[in-house]
Amino acid sequence: MADALKVLHIEDDFADAMLFQHALCEAGAYDVQLEAARTLKDGIKRLQRNTYDLIILDLRLPDSITPAETVQATESAANGVPILVLTGSANVDAASLGPHVVCLDKNEFFAGHGPKQPDKLLQSVLEAADNVIHL
Repeated sequence: MADALKVLHIEDDFADAMLFQHALCEAGAYDVQLEAARTLKDGIKRLQRNTYDLIILDLRLPDSITPAETVQATESAANGVPILVLTGSANVDAASLGPHVVCLDKNEFFAGHGPKQPDKLLQSVLEAADNVIHL
């Protein structure tokens, strides 16, 4: 049996973090070990102390200035760990982040009080991790 996919989710909205976790479980992703950080600073500290297979990143965090700076700071601390941006402002910010950043709009995956497309979200997470892990 393969080890769990270790994911750091940097997200300041606790409800969004729980929706994400619920969506992965609903899609059958029981082999994902999810750790959450609520600020960019906390996320960077966790990256310095632990090893992850994937980072899920919200662009608008309380201690970040611009989405581009959020991505840049995370990339600097990530040491090559793939980053998947999951944000409510994907349509606004994706073009300014560059072609190397995979950006998903969380509005496509979450509606109301529960996950709306858990299988598609899980597929996006696994593809993001797989694309870099096996290069």
